[in-house]
Amino acid sequence: MRIVVFGAGALGSLYGGLLSEDHDVTLVGRQEHVDAVNGSGLHISGLREGVYRPKARTSAEGLGIQDLVLVTVKAYDTRTAVREVEAMVGEGTAVVSLQNGLGNSEILGRSFGPRVIMGVPFMGVTFSRPGHVCLAGLGETVMGSPSGQHGLAIRVSETLSAVGLSTRVSANIFPEIWMKAIVNASINPITALVRRENGCICQQRELRELSKAVCQECTKAAEANGIALGRGDPFDKVVEVARMTARNRSSMLQDVERGKRTEIDAINGALAEAGESRGLSMPVNRALWSLVRSL
Repeated sequence: MRIVVFGAGALGSLYGGLLSEDHDVTLVGRQEHVDAVNGSGLHISGLREGVYRPKARTSAEGLGIQDLVLVTVKAYDTRTAVREVEAMVGEGTAVVSLQNGLGNSEILGRSFGPRVIMGVPFMGVTFSRPGHVCLAGLGETVMGSPSGQHGLAIRVSETLSAVGLSTRVSANIFPEIWMKAIVNASINPITALVRRENGCICQQRELRELSKAVCQECTKAAEANGIALGRGDPFDKVVEVARMTARNRSSMLQDVERGKRTEIDAINGALAEAGESRGLSMPVNRALWSLVRSL
């Protein structure tokens, strides 16, 4: 298959690197990373070890129609990504979002309709340096079609599973998207503010209580918006992910440390607004939203 990873940061590079063993993969990313990958390969360390040889470049221009386009840009860049990805999307192309936050499905769907597959990954991946990524937590990736194209979702899932990426197909992907957003909202801003790895949520009582308060607000917002998260306490999932990725520095923490814009608007911000639009009070999420934005 011809595959492009558009916005190849840590997560996108992991997927692209593993897929490059069986497919013709091109990473589209930043200049320093592209130069390092083209020069000495993509180095993956941690729970997976190896050097992989995807192609890499800074622009998608001229790549032509692809079989699979993985969109891994930050949520605030999704609209820009649509314009740059359009030329690579044909009738048989699957456009797969592997992104954080709420709203990406709607933006991609307006341009690519039934070709869009939403992927919800639960894993911890960080940049060590250009050309090097570290996998600190490996969970499953849930795949699903917002428009009911389950056959396409299954084909994408099988492609990822074949290279060792554990996947599961859901007939209703929106609760999965919301659950991932809730997990991120309950972990990422806290780690960004205290400048610690994800495991701090489990290790310190005050941070665990704060995380639980975030999760409880978000769960009420989901229910008010008709999103059925399933049985059990969603905070159990938050704790599970925090433990699984205990040594990982969240993407939001990495952004703060590098002086980059964070995805707080699409995570706690979007969840706060979703709850408030239904008449709920969302003070904890709004406070974290304000604090992270102030950084």
